[in-house]
Amino acid sequence: MAALEKRYPRDSFTKKLERICQRLDEASVRTIAYKNFLNRLVTSQVEITSLWVVGSYARGALMCGDLDLVLEYKVVDGTHPSPSSMTKTFFGTPQYVRYYFGTPESSTAGVVFENAVHIWNSRGCDWRAPINSITPDPGAGRAERETDSIPLRPEQLYMEPERLQQLVAQEKDGIIEWDFVEITREALEPIPSDTVRERDRKLIRVAPMMGKKSQTLVPAIIRLMARYSPIGDWDASESHRGKLRCGATVLHLGRPALPHYPFDDEPTIEQFALIPHISAKGPNGAWIIRRGPNHPDAQSLGQKSAYYLLSEGEPDIVRYRDHDKSWSIELLQLFSTREDAEVFSAMVAADDESWRIEIGEAKGFELISLFSVADVVEIGDLQFPVTNAGGAYFDRDKATLGELLAALPSLS
Repeated sequence: MAALEKRYPRDSFTKKLERICQRLDEASVRTIAYKNFLNRLVTSQVEITSLWVVGSYARGALMCGDLDLVLEYKVVDGTHPSPSSMTKTFFGTPQYVRYYFGTPESSTAGVVFENAVHIWNSRGCDWRAPINSITPDPGAGRAERETDSIPLRPEQLYMEPERLQQLVAQEKDGIIEWDFVEITREALEPIPSDTVRERDRKLIRVAPMMGKKSQTLVPAIIRLMARYSPIGDWDASESHRGKLRCGATVLHLGRPALPHYPFDDEPTIEQFALIPHISAKGPNGAWIIRRGPNHPDAQSLGQKSAYYLLSEGEPDIVRYRDHDKSWSIELLQLFSTREDAEVFSAMVAADDESWRIEIGEAKGFELISLFSVADVVEIGDLQFPVTNAGGAYFDRDKATLGELLAALPSLS
């Protein structure tokens, strides 16, 4: 993450810190208006009692990514306001200032700041002296943190420090693994209309309903999914302004978060792509997270394979409807052996001379991409709903990954 994060001269952050201290001198007690969990407008009175500067600025770095501040406060009247409403009321919205609450020894950052400098503690205090006491150090840089292996800044994600630490531990244990794909200016360039795949035209048509910052990402997302989700379609039923679904990939845009149980025996999700909106500071890119080699599902998937029919290079999908149903579903047939697939293909070809079909094989994680292309997966005489539409059609719950894999033979 540190390599792709843009850094700025120390003097620009000194000016921000001075302005913040001036604001505290003007009023260290302010009334905060915010909406509570019932979405009702309420007010609280809050007093800020101390401010420390921490991080690379406190160590004297000449170039910094953020101005990291720790605030100690108390609620004079009312309930605890949201952190963002409190800092906005006190300080406005200066760019690249990151606030933690508590003390350097115990704060919402989840780490101990050993080089903290106490800057402000009461109205009228000499806060310029501690700022000037920090000696610029050309050798000082960003301190290493446990979560540095995560390719995005914490401010770009809607996840608590403890959750990020958990993901780092899971990645080290091989429970999950991830890639980071940088989004360059070239990736954001419009795609010539004559080269856009038919499936991606769906995304382009719904893009105007997305926020402007999300719309900017559409060309890069199309290029990304051509690589990471080559089969499967855009699913309108599982997409909205900040969430998209393409085949076996779920995309979260804006200030994204990874669900706490992202896979949870889910047979149609291979990976999540967390894509923050483009910013001057960056990093700009897609954090793509999938099951790792030591995930329980990976152990089971590694022992399974299936054969399927291909039509013009895509899995052959059958539109299926019972006579007593008013709507149809899409069904994918899987075969336990190549011979079974060949027998079925020959049977259809005998009745239809135009039938031109190939046989494909999917193993391991390829199976999840395959499960995601239809509403129902048919294995032999068994039918497994894998979408809400499929479950509604057969009036039963969606199948789990374990149920699908149990119906397939193990590799010899």
